[in-house]
Amino acid sequence: MVKWVSPTTEMVEVIARDMREADKVEVWASNHHLPLESLMKGWQLSDFTSVALSDEGEPLVMLGLVKRDILTGSGVVWMLGTNESMKHKKEFLKQTKQVIDEMLTICPRLCNMVHSKNKSSISWLKWLGFTIDEPVPYGPDNELFHRFHLERSA
Repeated sequence: MVKWVSPTTEMVEVIARDMREADKVEVWASNHHLPLESLMKGWQLSDFTSVALSDEGEPLVMLGLVKRDILTGSGVVWMLGTNESMKHKKEFLKQTKQVIDEMLTICPRLCNMVHSKNKSSISWLKWLGFTIDEPVPYGPDNELFHRFHLERSA
């Protein structure tokens, strides 16, 4: 069972130390941030954040939502996870749909960019119902990223 809780500094540090390689590559390619820096900035900028804990209380992932445009209702959604999170994929997948639905009550339009090499994240986003656009150059090194987006159903 995965439990969602408010983040603590200690949880963020655990996630940063064991961050999945694909997520490390993505945060570097998007902003030249290291794992801890990326998580802390995401936490600071977000209007909503949550950490998934394993049954043993181990932090698995952190996700957040940054309200971007009040007029259009759009928000930037993000998630970074640990290597350990991959051992809890089945339960995690079930529960993230509920978290995304909660985010859609805050912002009816969710979007962000995902590194084209982050195949597991792209698969997860598709499973959640996000539309994945064609890759475009993005970030300081112009690596390929896909814009992804989802709108709340009427």
